[in-house]
Amino acid sequence: MKMEINRNLREIFSDRPIFDRRQRSVEILRQLKLSDVQDFYRETYHNLEKQPSLMIQRTKMEVVKSSADFKSYRFIKLRNGLRVMLISSLKPGVTAGPGTDSHGDALKGGEQGDSACYDKGYFKMESQKSAAALCVNVGYFSDPVEAQGLAHFLEHMVFMGSEKYPRENDFDDYIKRCGGSTNACTDGDYTLFFFDIQRLCFREALDKFANFFIAPLLSQDCVDRELEAVHSEFEASKLDDSRRLGHLMASFAKAGSPYRTFGFGNRTSLRDKPMDADTNVYELLREFQLRYYNASLMTLAVESKDTLDHLESMVKEVFSPIPNRNCEAPDLSVFVNPFPSTVYKKMYKVCPVKETVSITFIWSLPPMHSHYRSAALKFVASIVGHQGRGSLVAYLRKLNLAVELNAGCSVNDSTHHNQMTSLFGISINLSEFSRTAPTTVADYVFSYLHMLRDAADFSLANPSATITPWGDRTFASLVPEFEKVWASNFRFLASLEPLTNVQTIAMAMRKFPPHEVFIADSLILEPDLKAYVDVARYLTPEKAIIAVSLPEFNAYSISDTREEVFYREPWFDIRYAVDEISDEQIQQWQDSPILPDFHLPEVNRFITNDFELLPQVEDNEVPVELSLGAIQPFGELWHQQRVKFNVPTAHVTVHIYSDVPQQAKDVALLRLWSGALNQRLQTLLYCANEAGLSYSVAALDRGLEIVVGGFNEKLLLLYQAIVDVLAQPVTGNNEERCLFNEGSFAIHKDRLRQMTCDQVLKPCKLNTHLKNYFQQVDIHLLEDCMKALEGLTLKDMVVFVPTFLSRIYIKAFVYGNIPATVTKRYIYYTLSKLTLQDVAVLKPYPKAALPACLNRLRVMNFDKTDVNTFQFLMSPLRGTPSHDLRYEVMNEVLEVCLRESACAYLRTWETLGYTAGLCGWLLSSTTGQCGLSLYVGSQANKFDSNVVAGRMYAFWYRIMPYIVFHLKEEAFRTAVEVLIAANPLEDATMKMEINRNLREIFSDRPIFDRRQRSVEILRQLKLSDVQDFYRETYHNLEKQPSLMIQVDSLSDVVPVAAFSRGGSAKVLKTFDWPLCIVPMSGDQAEAERSAALAVDVREAVRVCAPNLVTDAAKGEPNADFSIEEERAEVALPRFVEISDVRHFKHKVLFPLPL
Repeated sequence: MKMEINRNLREIFSDRPIFDRRQRSVEILRQLKLSDVQDFYRETYHNLEKQPSLMIQRTKMEVVKSSADFKSYRFIKLRNGLRVMLISSLKPGVTAGPGTDSHGDALKGGEQGDSACYDKGYFKMESQKSAAALCVNVGYFSDPVEAQGLAHFLEHMVFMGSEKYPRENDFDDYIKRCGGSTNACTDGDYTLFFFDIQRLCFREALDKFANFFIAPLLSQDCVDRELEAVHSEFEASKLDDSRRLGHLMASFAKAGSPYRTFGFGNRTSLRDKPMDADTNVYELLREFQLRYYNASLMTLAVESKDTLDHLESMVKEVFSPIPNRNCEAPDLSVFVNPFPSTVYKKMYKVCPVKETVSITFIWSLPPMHSHYRSAALKFVASIVGHQGRGSLVAYLRKLNLAVELNAGCSVNDSTHHNQMTSLFGISINLSEFSRTAPTTVADYVFSYLHMLRDAADFSLANPSATITPWGDRTFASLVPEFEKVWASNFRFLASLEPLTNVQTIAMAMRKFPPHEVFIADSLILEPDLKAYVDVARYLTPEKAIIAVSLPEFNAYSISDTREEVFYREPWFDIRYAVDEISDEQIQQWQDSPILPDFHLPEVNRFITNDFELLPQVEDNEVPVELSLGAIQPFGELWHQQRVKFNVPTAHVTVHIYSDVPQQAKDVALLRLWSGALNQRLQTLLYCANEAGLSYSVAALDRGLEIVVGGFNEKLLLLYQAIVDVLAQPVTGNNEERCLFNEGSFAIHKDRLRQMTCDQVLKPCKLNTHLKNYFQQVDIHLLEDCMKALEGLTLKDMVVFVPTFLSRIYIKAFVYGNIPATVTKRYIYYTLSKLTLQDVAVLKPYPKAALPACLNRLRVMNFDKTDVNTFQFLMSPLRGTPSHDLRYEVMNEVLEVCLRESACAYLRTWETLGYTAGLCGWLLSSTTGQCGLSLYVGSQANKFDSNVVAGRMYAFWYRIMPYIVFHLKEEAFRTAVEVLIAANPLEDATMKMEINRNLREIFSDRPIFDRRQRSVEILRQLKLSDVQDFYRETYHNLEKQPSLMIQVDSLSDVVPVAAFSRGGSAKVLKTFDWPLCIVPMSGDQAEAERSAALAVDVREAVRVCAPNLVTDAAKGEPNADFSIEEERAEVALPRFVEISDVRHFKHKVLFPLPL
């Protein structure tokens, strides 16, 4: 039957159905002669004058895409072997407008200067960026043993210039100048490079990009600097416990296996060890590039709002010169089954850096790439990772033994899914109760997997059965359900943003046929019950690698100075112990009794069947506020009926505000409540996620946010289920009808403490917390929140929730395939279920009264094992919000003009750190201001914080004004047009429109025509306007306030184990997190000032902003010019130290009215 269906499908969906094709073909074949075939060949393929060129091979196979994806796709293969997917984002019936410059003259970059060639009409029509991604089919699995991390190092070096464009950072500068972004990443068996940019500049950017692979410079002058960038990335990754665990598991692989490779690279692997062995890393770099950076090992995806024919022409011209040296990718399949038998039947006790409390089970399956059409890994992961009734995690949560569970194989991560193996994992975040008994959790894991294997075996023996003899669903019954749900989700999947789209496709083309790039490994194309059963059968105790991560292990490892029990992994400095698991324990797990709570997922009640769209003529171009009648005082409801994007979906955001949350205690209770709500909903509504719906409940500073989205047919049903749980009693005798008992309250409390601590251990997160604390009146200091959390009891929650719900105000936005009548039911149902007494009185957010000076705070990082630092210099605009948006628009122009040079100076020129740059922050209702910020993430063992701060001041107070006041007209005009293009008058995707309108609705003053008004201001703007604006604001040190927040670290870190002496209870497992403020001494202030004044501004501008300033500004100074005199005249702001953060906030920033 399948053969007949497929044959007739092919005819029906062709241009000319021929249902007797087989009979007619057989008749022709019977009459055919050899001479007929020879004549046919002579007239076609052998006729070079008429036969199309062999330069490009096209495929006629259509890319399988969702019905909501309007883009056009074409796969070609260049003569050099490069496989390319061309993507046109032109909508049907629309032609490419002006702006595509096939000669690359749109914006000349490099040393020849800028000439902005722009067309206002073009920018008015532009709605999306163009993007490209190139994937090289080799990664760090191919690193030479003597220089591990070489592939990652090469990824950095490639971007440092080419023979055609030799200027260092030429490409990066050009991308930023044209409003784009660029990055790259290295994985086990691939390296990916990608960028996006305004379409006007795409042709020039493509040429610069392609030349990295045609003839990269790999300049030896850049080696040391980029090695520091690689090392900086490594230092940051050392603090990620999941990466540490992954690397530790890889280190257990067989000797000689590429799986053991240290892929990050650092100073030791790429400089010290090679130097000791007299190995020339630069020569290895060149050799690696010549061997593997070949067209035949590359895949390319290119997307633009252009015709496929023109894209093909550009790609052919630009990328054909990439050499093909007929090299092949390394055959990693010879290293299949990378782990020796000795790694099994053991429990690895791993010392984490943070308070990671988890147990992880890993199975090394045979490589599963060949089973992608059955989606075998995803099928089994969807069962094991299910969180609804009958699931493993639901039972563990019921017993207060687990917080979260994740399961499956990351098929897009080549470390987990490659030619050597496919890793299937189960990772469980343990609770406070189970951290002392991880073996008990393992008992339940293997009991569940026993049920899974039994159900799998029964289905294989009885493939047509839908119910097992013991009354549960079978594996086979899940196949059509998953097949339908996944197909429906894909059918209406919105097209991806260009940058994400090209990355997805470039990586997928490495492994899958071009027409299956979107569906391979994600849809069930060919159901294979045996493949599903085989995966389930593999998940046995004797084949599991088991790792337990607990902070208390650190306390034991410190006393083991000889490393007799706790071993040391050398690259990440991971301490771990190994406990043997007896054969008796393995057998006990193998035969674990199946608990009655465990069964396969129930039938999904949220599966959508009605995909009808409302009439498009009824679409609202902008949101409208609906009348709520008698309940109007309790809220406002915004609605935008919208089917413009031809998908039967909707998005609902509801904010439930209350004036009850005021103190740190209330904020802690609110976060606890939202966490418990989410966990309960995961058990009750997880099947909604599987059916293409989404939901979340989050704590706001003044209330709760409920968000639901997806297919609209059952979206209201989903929302009502959430409100029902919201209205349930906090506690009671019926555990199914209440949120907390004493045990679960303690678990949620400890989980919130743990999550908060893990965040603020990161210097950048602590810095952000302090910034928010100073900017927003309702944000409480971490120390106060943690102290409040420590004292909370279940009784506090019992009092808080009904009090909160008694005084509320609701603000909601409903978007999509929903009429106004149904929209109102969301608010009506909410108010009907809650016990309202009065309307919440919400006061407007006050602005922080930051003094007009440089307000400076330096604190120490909480993590004494971390050398990373983070400094943030921010300057808010007092004139915002402006009545005509002019301040906000000019602030954005300044950001676009300066961000390229800020990154070039801080990151490349000064090499302060990998994370460095300038950013603008948008106006929000909570802060009431916008502004500009400078940031640097560095390492204390590399740069003293005084030097980092000084160099930031040098840019902000010396280099930045020099650039602004010497800015070229062409550079200014380019920035303006980039911003015009960034404010498209038409939203390219539904997500863009939703997010834009959400921002307006939940602001103090919705401006739905903000883009039009901004573009109008931009078109009238002059360079002198922006210079005057800068002179009156950021450059006016007497009036402009600034805030410098520095999170410093020790240059000589304390070992992890030493930091944890005495157990985690005294270090991480604590509610006591006092800020350690570093007083500013006179020496520190002078060191910062000296570092700021030591910079040669003209030289810095020549190197870091050559395309921004006039030629005169780059020229040599007059003979009588004195650097010393210039430095003496530099005006730095008045420094005021913040010695008491609470006093500064409550007495200076937000003083109480008299």
